[in-house]
Amino acid sequence: MPYEPWLSPLRRPTSLPLARIVVIPHSGAGPNSLLPLVKHVPAPFEVVGVTLPGRERRFGEEPEISPEDLLGGIARELSAMPSLPTVLFGHSLGGSIAFALSVMDPCLCSALVISAQLPCGSQIERPREWGDDALMGVLRRGGGTPAQMLDDPAWRDHTLRLLRADLALGGQLALRNAHSGVAHPLTVIGGEQDLLVPVERLGAWSERVDAAVDARVLPGGHFYLLDDANVEAVADVVTAAARAIAAVPDA
Repeated sequence: MPYEPWLSPLRRPTSLPLARIVVIPHSGAGPNSLLPLVKHVPAPFEVVGVTLPGRERRFGEEPEISPEDLLGGIARELSAMPSLPTVLFGHSLGGSIAFALSVMDPCLCSALVISAQLPCGSQIERPREWGDDALMGVLRRGGGTPAQMLDDPAWRDHTLRLLRADLALGGQLALRNAHSGVAHPLTVIGGEQDLLVPVERLGAWSERVDAAVDARVLPGGHFYLLDDANVEAVADVVTAAARAIAAVPDA
């Protein structure tokens, strides 16, 4: 597929794809941040990344966006792609986006894998103004942001603007998702030491589904999925969801 405003290939299948995995990253990041995980997804699966404005190849765009424009843009591009069983995999803010997409149009996917996120978003995602000091505190609690980026004034200002826009977006998505249920098979993953989304609260997802939730806990904090010790395990979880909807037996 060519590069579009929202979707672009992260890893093309080596043959006719069995299913599609759509990767939606966390606040302030683009899909390339999850490439260490993507490289462990087996070859028969197509992997597509979602890029929000203001990062990676959309760096020059304004990062502030409404939920309607975000969800509508992604949905249009997904609907235009060749039909395949599809897993939406979202981490943190990406989990809220995946959930909202599945509610807006259940035909866009066949399964959800949500990482480090709650049905109504995390406690820090609220549609209100955030000062720089408060945002720096969020970055410190979450971890995962290179210190050299925060030491450089230009990069720090850009990072804080992205985070401020994404937290506001997360709060709006939380309100949108507040009373919605999950109509697809759901897998939820969390980091055992996550200070932003405590794993003991992930059970809230069971209130949104009629079937059982497949819940996994791995060692690490909010960005546990990028730890070298975990990337293969997370890729296996996402791949298992893709195998299930494609009716492919485990390797």
